[in-house]
Amino acid sequence: MMKVFIDPRANYRYMTYYMEGLRMVFGKRNIRYQLSPFKELKYETRGEMNSGVPVIIDDGNKQCKAFLDLTDPATIEESRYEWCDVYAKVNPLFGDPQKYSKMLILGPEFGLYNDNVVKSVFLACCNYMRGRGYTKKSFRASLDGYLYPFFRRVPLNEYKKNNIVKDNYVFHASTLWYSTGTMATTNVYRGEFMRACKKANVDFEGGFFYVEGQAVLDEAPDYPKYKEEYKEFIYHQRLKMEEYIKKTKESFVVFNTPSVCDCHGWKLGEYLCMGKAIISMPLTREMPGEGLVHGANVHFVQSPDEIYDAVIKIKNDKTYREQLERGAREYFEKWLAPEVAIKRILEKGNIKL
Repeated sequence: MMKVFIDPRANYRYMTYYMEGLRMVFGKRNIRYQLSPFKELKYETRGEMNSGVPVIIDDGNKQCKAFLDLTDPATIEESRYEWCDVYAKVNPLFGDPQKYSKMLILGPEFGLYNDNVVKSVFLACCNYMRGRGYTKKSFRASLDGYLYPFFRRVPLNEYKKNNIVKDNYVFHASTLWYSTGTMATTNVYRGEFMRACKKANVDFEGGFFYVEGQAVLDEAPDYPKYKEEYKEFIYHQRLKMEEYIKKTKESFVVFNTPSVCDCHGWKLGEYLCMGKAIISMPLTREMPGEGLVHGANVHFVQSPDEIYDAVIKIKNDKTYREQLERGAREYFEKWLAPEVAIKRILEKGNIKL
C-alpha cells in the first residue's frame, strides 16, 4: 500500500490545492506528516520556509522524492532540487524544463478550503511540535498558514458548480498592487480591461481593492496616486469568496494577466477550473502540455489596445464564447486538476498506482 510523507514544516497556506490532490489519489489515511525523512532540508531563511512542499511517495518497493515549488518567482531552489527526484514547479521560465531534467511543469493552482477550523488548529499544533527545533518559523506564523484557508478560501466543488452566464455582465475584482512591476503592468492591464467593459456598455461590477497601511506607503510612496487614477473602480472591503465565485461565473468574460513576479496568478487557475471565456495578456511562465492555445481555450491579446476589441468579440459571438469556455475547462481537467497534477508527478517519478 502506498504511503505519502509530508514535511510538517511546509507552509500549509499554499499547499491546500495539492493536499486535495493527494487525498483524492491516496486517501487521508495514507498521508502522514513526519520530520525524520526531511531533516536534511533547512528551514532557516524566509525563502526556505516559504519555498514549497517536500513530499515522499513510497509504494513499498521504491520512493519518489518530490518537491512542489509553489512560489511566484521563477528561480530554482537549488537545495530542494538536489534533494528531490521530481521538481514540480508552478512558475517555470520558458525553456527551464529542458534545462532541468527533474523539472515538471505544474501550471497554475489556487488555495482551497479542505479542513474545518478544529482540524486546522489541531494540525497546526501537531506539525509545529513535530518540526520544533528544526525551523525558525514561529508558532503564530505556522498557525496563520493553517487558518488562512479556513477563513479565506472555499472547497473545490464551489468552483465547479454551474451558474448561468449573463450575456452583458462582467465582474472583476483584484488587488491594486503596489510593487513597482505590478503598478506598471498588472494594474494597468486590469484597469484597461475595466475601462474597455465600460466603453462597451457592459454591466460592469467590481474594481480594485485598495490596500491600506503604512507598510504599503513605506514600500511604495506613490501608491495613493493610483487611488485617484482608478477612483471609479476602487473599493475598500474584501468580498466573500462565495460571492466572488458566483459573480465571476455569471460574467460572460474574465481577464487574466501575469501578476506578482510575472507569475501565474491564482485567478488563471480559478478561471480555467470554472470554465470561463478568458481574455489574457501573454503568459510569461510555461504551462503544461501544449499550453493555452489562442481561440481554443483562451483569447490572447498582445497589448492593452486590443482588449476592447476582444471584449466586443466575445460579447457578440456566443458560439466563440462557449468554445472558449469548453476549452478552458477541458484544459483544466486534462492538465491542472489536483488529482491530475499528483498523477503527473507519479508518472515523472516512475511510480505506478
